[in-house]
Amino acid sequence: MTVCRIAALLLTSLWALPALATPSRFVDYVYVEANEGGSSGGHAAMRFGDEAYHFQHEPGGLLRLHRDDWQHFRDTYGVLENRTMHMSRVAVSAPTYEELRRRFGERYLIERRVFEQRDALRDDRALLQLFLARRHGDATAVTRLRGAGFFFPEKPDSRPDDAIAALHRRVQETYGVDAIPRRMDELRHELGGLALPTPAPADVEIPADGYPRFGYAFSRRYRDLTTALAALAVLDRALPLRVEARWSTTSPELRLAPEERRALTAFADRLAGELTRLLDSDRPDWGFTLLVGMARLAALRESEQTGRLVLLDAFPPDPEVVPRSSVRRHPDAMTSLQAEAADELGRARARLVARAEIDEEDVSAVEAAGNRLLELRAAVVEDRDLRVSVGALVPSRDAPWSDLVVPDVTEEALARSLSQVTTAERRFADHLAQRCGYNLITRNCVSELFQTVDAAQVDLGGRIDPTRSLDFIPFVSAHAVNDAWPVAEQATLRSYRRARLDDLYRHENPLRVWLRECNVLTSTIYPRNADDSFFLFFTDDVVAPRPLLGSVNLVAGLGAAAAGVPLLPFDGGRMLVAGLRGAVFSLPELAFVNLRKGSFDHVPRETDPHVDPSMRPDRDVEQEAKAQP
Repeated sequence: MTVCRIAALLLTSLWALPALATPSRFVDYVYVEANEGGSSGGHAAMRFGDEAYHFQHEPGGLLRLHRDDWQHFRDTYGVLENRTMHMSRVAVSAPTYEELRRRFGERYLIERRVFEQRDALRDDRALLQLFLARRHGDATAVTRLRGAGFFFPEKPDSRPDDAIAALHRRVQETYGVDAIPRRMDELRHELGGLALPTPAPADVEIPADGYPRFGYAFSRRYRDLTTALAALAVLDRALPLRVEARWSTTSPELRLAPEERRALTAFADRLAGELTRLLDSDRPDWGFTLLVGMARLAALRESEQTGRLVLLDAFPPDPEVVPRSSVRRHPDAMTSLQAEAADELGRARARLVARAEIDEEDVSAVEAAGNRLLELRAAVVEDRDLRVSVGALVPSRDAPWSDLVVPDVTEEALARSLSQVTTAERRFADHLAQRCGYNLITRNCVSELFQTVDAAQVDLGGRIDPTRSLDFIPFVSAHAVNDAWPVAEQATLRSYRRARLDDLYRHENPLRVWLRECNVLTSTIYPRNADDSFFLFFTDDVVAPRPLLGSVNLVAGLGAAAAGVPLLPFDGGRMLVAGLRGAVFSLPELAFVNLRKGSFDHVPRETDPHVDPSMRPDRDVEQEAKAQP
């Protein structure tokens, strides 16, 4: 999925699309039709209620299980990627449903832990290399600390922040006048005495089954302690929030109503107490929590004083971005996205006054919605790239940290530990490739779904073995499921363009609609997407004329490629590549096979025709039961 589609996904997920209501005795097997690029072979997923499990091919030749919210999955594949979904509703007993869901959830958590260990070994190696660089006198060797970017680099002429100064006094009253410097000395002593990592077999071997019990990684422990030291430095000097680390605007719509102001003030008072107790916490990551908590406390107190909503910058340190050229090309989409973000912020703010006592979830919702709205506006007004994030927005702004405490060991010990960790990292990568390596036939998005079902050892009426047939192909697997499993119902969720076409056919002359919408030049549904290959005619909704239209697409693609050659110095090869891709994806159309369907950067909510009303979320559960054999 491209960055532009990610940006649209963030806000199209705010509105509902047609979905299957899934009682506990139904499991849905989902086959997603192909599209160009990485989707050219189709895709498959298993759906349990609001959760969709599916395997994705990742860099490094690995296949990894993902768990997505169903609406997110539907928006991504069915709307933005414009791919029709075919769903087979499998009737199962309640124990079978629970066992299948447990097995998929367990595998997801196991794989997440395994990939975390891969990253931990990589981080251990990088940290040891950093220590050796410091020993060799390289003062530029620094690490980065999550959360530190709200206060560091410290500005020498900045005045103390009143909110954090008040927290400092509260800590002294609770733990003693020397509590903060004493705790900082303890942290430095602990950092200096850390034992270097010597990976044991248990840290490298991936168990065949069960949840892996890897140790507390050296790099994670070091960064937890260093982050706590940075948080105490902020508290000790009552450092103010960096200006660029928060959103502050004079926009009238961000003025706080008296009820909102009182709710945020009460929450800030409770937050100050929770932050005070953190200094006596046993949780290893209390430093990061304290950093973000102090930043949020400062923003809340400023909101209280000014009567305007002040928000932390909650975007991740290294977000994906939509280039400003794309922002300029889609003014209508940006306007629509801003309207949707403003609506979401309004709903989040309404919860501040609707509840007797707000909690962190309520404040985080306002923070996330406000960040998306302000980022969209800033990208347009300042003519800059648009930051996007497919995950939840959690404040974590990082900053370089040079005040490193190198463990009190010899350089020889550092080099020896580095060699051991590097070897362990390599061995773990080999084991991970054996466990999660992608193979087009034997280990792909379909075969691993069936393997996980087999591992649950439940009776679905028939076993599907893709290693002995063509069932590893997504569209073939859907037929196998319909033949082997007790499928009570089949449904098709049209792609966005096909659904819009169906709606237009119902309200206008069908021939006139087809003539207008069959090509990218006159279509009112599909705006030309720079991420798609070059083509002229859609062929996904026709069969007999497909080879003829495909021939035109082939010639058009070759023509675009030829035109792209002289444009190389000016567009970096975009036209050439689009033309070549267009020609390649036109070849299957000559044999009546359609792969390419076009895709969308953004889909306004009001254009969704809500197809397949029989599959709407409000469908009567009793009707579902009648569909069971």
